[in-house]
Amino acid sequence: MRNSVPGRRKALVTCLLLVAAAAAHAAGFPERPIRLIVGFPAGGGADFVARQVAQNLGQALGGSVVVENRPGANGTIAAADVARSPADGYTLLLGATASQSISPALTSKLPYDALRDFTPITMVGSTPLVLVVNPKMPAKTVGEFLAHVNTGDKPLTYGSAGTGNITHMTAELFMQSTGATRLQHIPYKGSSQVIADLLGGHIGAYFDTLPSSLPFIRNSQLRALAVTSAERAGAAPEIPTMRESGVAGFNASTWFGVLAPAKLSPELTNRLYEALRSSGSTPQARQAMTERGVEPVFVTPAHFQAELEADLARWREVTQKARISLD
Repeated sequence: MRNSVPGRRKALVTCLLLVAAAAAHAAGFPERPIRLIVGFPAGGGADFVARQVAQNLGQALGGSVVVENRPGANGTIAAADVARSPADGYTLLLGATASQSISPALTSKLPYDALRDFTPITMVGSTPLVLVVNPKMPAKTVGEFLAHVNTGDKPLTYGSAGTGNITHMTAELFMQSTGATRLQHIPYKGSSQVIADLLGGHIGAYFDTLPSSLPFIRNSQLRALAVTSAERAGAAPEIPTMRESGVAGFNASTWFGVLAPAKLSPELTNRLYEALRSSGSTPQARQAMTERGVEPVFVTPAHFQAELEADLARWREVTQKARISLD
């Protein structure tokens, strides 16, 4: 019993020293370039968001943030890479609905656990999807599109950025909601490849993220029929919603957020959160995002964790109803 008080004092001192060391490390962070891994090819919506986030975060921290594209497997290759990395703040993931919510709902064989193997930092934005077609298609509304699909000689092909991607699952939701069955899925390895074939007339339609398609919509290379959000997008208020187009209750969007490997220290987590929130909330940063159809969204790490859990549960329900599994 006589050694219990000194023992507790020693443990307290050790704890205080560890806290002080962590605080000092956070204060000097970053001492080398930070890698921001994005699981989708250059040129798509996720890549655009990643590069905006990297620029803002680097300026806020006074360091360098380098974007690395690791495309493939619906963003899960990049997510797995980050999950295996040291929790030191120098490797971050630009996560999205595809890698953190839909893929885990589709298979139990991922090399990571979407909830346990990451430290959520914050969401950085969300965007609706948009149904786009080649302007040569006669359909100018969702109703005309459905009539074109249902009366065609053969099924209409639509592209996605990969099986299980948000662009695929939104199309599945559309078919469930409208009863359209004459749509044939053609999976690609990224958004830019889908758009290239859509521009070339090799496929008929695409449920793309708005940032990816918006430049082609604005120069009339693609025709937008409807956005998938409950309300019209601020970047393109002329495009009606699915609900306005007669598809009752339809609502789908994708989020982007920054995550670190599991067990990142609270000090570094908070340092990164504050840097992302402050740098992404300036008028210039917000304008850069909203002009491309991304609504900036910043939530605390705890709030982000709760959103991840709810989103995963939602997409599990959707994939079960669609009877889609990658197992």
